[in-house]
Amino acid sequence: MTQTTKRDKFTRGKEILSATGPQSRFILFLIFLLVFYTLLLRIFQKLAMIVDLPIFLPIALITLLIFIGLAGTLYSHRFVGPVVRIRKTLERIGAGDFSVTLRLRDADDPMLKDLVKAISHLCEHNKQAHRLVQDSAKELFSDLTVLQETIRTGAAVGDLIKQAEAIQKKQATLEKALHSLGI
Repeated sequence: MTQTTKRDKFTRGKEILSATGPQSRFILFLIFLLVFYTLLLRIFQKLAMIVDLPIFLPIALITLLIFIGLAGTLYSHRFVGPVVRIRKTLERIGAGDFSVTLRLRDADDPMLKDLVKAISHLCEHNKQAHRLVQDSAKELFSDLTVLQETIRTGAAVGDLIKQAEAIQKKQATLEKALHSLGI
C-alpha cells in the first residue's frame, strides 16, 4: 500500500495546487507584507495627526513604493539567481559540455532544486553515453586493425569469422550507445 503525501492530497483533479509548498510560502509572504504595511500606514497616519501634516498620502505612497521595491527584490532574489544559473548551465549543455555541475543554495526554492537534480541526471546520462560511444569506437577500430593484420598474415577462415563476430557485437554496442544519444 502506498502512502499519500501532503503534496498528493492537493494535486488531485486539475492540479491547481500542484506546488503547494512554494505557493503557500508565497501567500504567507504576501500576507506578512500586507500586515506589516498596514501597521506602517497606521504609524504614519498617527504621526501625521500628531504633527498635523497634510501630506500623509504622498508619504504613504512613497513608503509603499519603497516597501514593495525592497520586499520584491528580497523575495525575487530566491528565484532569479537560481534561474540564471540554470539557464547558463543549459546553454553549456546545449553547446555540448556535459561536465557541468549545478548546485543551489539551501535557501533556494525546492522546486528549482528538483529541476537541478533532473538536469544533473541528464548530464550524467549523457556523459556515460558519450564515454560508452568513445570506448566502443576505440575498441571497434582496434579490432578492425587486428582483423586487417590477421587477413594480411593469411589466418584461417575460422579465426576470421570469430573476429568478425566479435566486431559485429561491438558494432551493436556502439549502435545502442548512439541510439541512446539520439544519433
